[in-house]
Amino acid sequence: MSETFFDGEEKHQPQGFTLDFKRVIARAIRFWYVIVLSLGVALTIAFYQTRYSQRIYPVSASIVLRETQETGGAELLYKNALIDPYRNYLNEPYIIRSYPLIEKVIRDLNFNVSFYREGYFMTTEAYSYIPVTAEWCDSRNTSTGQFVFTLLDENKYTLSGYSDGMSGEKDQIFQLGDSIEFGKAMLCIRRIPERNLNAYIGVPFLLVMRNVRDVAGSYIGRLNVSWAEEGSGVINLSINGTNPEKEIDFLNGLVASYRQLDLDKKNETADRTIEFIRTQLINIKDSLRTVEFQLERFGNSSRIKDMSTEAQRLFTKAEAFEIQKTELLIRQNYYQYLEEYLNENEGNLDQVILPSSIGLSDPVLGTLLSKMIDLQLEIKLYVDPERGRNPLVMSKMERIKEIKRNVIESVMTLKSTDKIKMDFLAKQLKETDRQLSLLPASERQLISVQRNYSLLENLYVFLMQKLSEAGISKASNTSDVIPVNPPMQGGAISPKPTQNYTTATTIGLILPFIVFILFEIMNNKVQSKEDIEKMSSIPFVGGIGHNETGNNLTVKERPKSGVAESFRALRSNLNYFTGNVTKQVFMVSSSISGEGKTFTTINLATVFALSGKRTLIVGADMRRPKIYEDFKRKNETGLSTFLSGISEFKDVVQDTDIENLYLVSGGPVPPNPSELLLTDRFELFVKHGLEQFDFVIIDTPPLALVTDAFVISKFVNHTVFVLRQNYSPKEFVRSIHEYYQSGKLKNMSILLNDIYKSGLGYGYGQGYAYHYGYSYGYGYGRRKKSGNGYYDEG
Repeated sequence: MSETFFDGEEKHQPQGFTLDFKRVIARAIRFWYVIVLSLGVALTIAFYQTRYSQRIYPVSASIVLRETQETGGAELLYKNALIDPYRNYLNEPYIIRSYPLIEKVIRDLNFNVSFYREGYFMTTEAYSYIPVTAEWCDSRNTSTGQFVFTLLDENKYTLSGYSDGMSGEKDQIFQLGDSIEFGKAMLCIRRIPERNLNAYIGVPFLLVMRNVRDVAGSYIGRLNVSWAEEGSGVINLSINGTNPEKEIDFLNGLVASYRQLDLDKKNETADRTIEFIRTQLINIKDSLRTVEFQLERFGNSSRIKDMSTEAQRLFTKAEAFEIQKTELLIRQNYYQYLEEYLNENEGNLDQVILPSSIGLSDPVLGTLLSKMIDLQLEIKLYVDPERGRNPLVMSKMERIKEIKRNVIESVMTLKSTDKIKMDFLAKQLKETDRQLSLLPASERQLISVQRNYSLLENLYVFLMQKLSEAGISKASNTSDVIPVNPPMQGGAISPKPTQNYTTATTIGLILPFIVFILFEIMNNKVQSKEDIEKMSSIPFVGGIGHNETGNNLTVKERPKSGVAESFRALRSNLNYFTGNVTKQVFMVSSSISGEGKTFTTINLATVFALSGKRTLIVGADMRRPKIYEDFKRKNETGLSTFLSGISEFKDVVQDTDIENLYLVSGGPVPPNPSELLLTDRFELFVKHGLEQFDFVIIDTPPLALVTDAFVISKFVNHTVFVLRQNYSPKEFVRSIHEYYQSGKLKNMSILLNDIYKSGLGYGYGQGYAYHYGYSYGYGYGRRKKSGNGYYDEG
């Protein structure tokens, strides 16, 4: 038994579109096999992705940067400027990931030449087991290409072209260990003694040669360099790759090259200082030999002790002045070197000799040069040929130019200061020379030679001391880069089976629901009572299940069926509108053909007739009169002949096989149906009907096609508007609601017909499913013909 759907006269506001999740779940339950299929496909894809994807492993290492250089307590060298140059530790991660350093590692390890093994599903690198290694004959060679490499035996192999550029090369046989030329490539393939070669004889490998810059870029993109903690000197290095053995070798090579780079930078400072000092010593040695020769002419240098007291006093005084003059000369030579270096070098300003390296202690000049060195090193990290257009590089270059100007200005200031000192010393020496001129000639000559000798000797000793310091510093240099943890391989981070299967399961379950939701969103047909209530405030009078009999006389032929019970419930619900009194006129209408208004009219009239009420069915569709066919009656007379004045009321009323049920068909099709309904004879027709019958039920044409129903509605007590599940468009519900709100149609209710979807999300119990099944309609127009449980038409 169907439930009562009548909602009384309670008013509510229509709602906009809302997604009915219960209906989505019901669709998912109905099409459970789609979910199972989607889940199976997703898990299959996840299986193959997990099974045949290359494993990616993390490899990590760590190094520490010492902040000071200690040399076993040598006080002379501790904090020496030669071995403790200015260093910005924030630059170190960028230096480690710089192209020059990475390219050097790639060349040293020969990583731009690789062997690959082609499989059925993927191609993998054979680095860890290939028994040979290939190297460029010329490290500067930048050729690229792909070849097919095949071992013939322990000593021979063949090469053949693989890529487009080598496709014309024929197979050639070569000896392992020989330098060969194949196409544009000049390389040497050698055997790796500790690996088994016999297992790979006859196995083809793909030999790939790539550009060093491209390979370096790939490693830079994967290399991660970071400080272990803020403020610490430990740097963590990590890289992910499909070949952990290769990545371990790369990190080992990177650490070794980085250590050597650090040591070379230290030695470079000492080498430049030694070269500068040796240049100065060469000039001094020649002058010193000349003075020594002159001193020998006066005999043993101890003769100076035989000089008078006045002569010794003047000599000591002049010697002190000469020592000061020596220091100023050294400073003057350094300033000259610095000016020439800055003017002649543009891109190698980081190789300048710091003033502290030769004993000059000027904090301003030293700070400026240190900043310039730091900026120059930062610029060298940019290896892009277009780096001159890089705004950051251009900014740093402008700063370097500014620092150079400041350095030159500082040098000019220092030279001016030294000139004042030099002039003062020259004045003092001139006075001393005047006093010496009063001494005997022999003493004057001896003192003059001795002064020159002392000046050159002091200068020579000073430079030799600095030369020794520089040599010892270079010999004691060690790299500040110390390995902490060697490169170590971690577990595979990709693919992740658990994550892949979880993702596949989620997608496999969600995707069908998304499809179901899209179907629900795009479905513009009325599905349930809830759909009607969301779009209209018209009272809902009831629902009729799916007709399985194949004709419209369901109540007559199956009076105990669920459909018959639905019409009895509809009759009871209509009593709420009529006050349970007779002499009522009902109009049954719909929006379009095929919604079941004729089916509803016949069976509703039948239940009234079976209850003992004289009931008249009026087929008001004079354009397509067909209702008489269900009762096997004639259509020679009917509503059209009565309204035309051709027939009288008693002539158009026909009895049926059902007791108390009578019929007035549409009659012959008139040329003007709408105009006939507007005549006074239609009102007279309704009056005669109410005089002779308890109920008059009028079957009208669809509202969306003609306006006949609006004309007839003025003469009826109640209008039943029929909608069909999964057939009637929702837009028509809104249109009917507008008619109802505007008063064009009054005293109406909505009936939902042909309910074959029931259960969760459709607002109907399982009784409908039991009685009416789950057959689907065909949208607009006709459904399948009788015999399969479908309507022929409205």
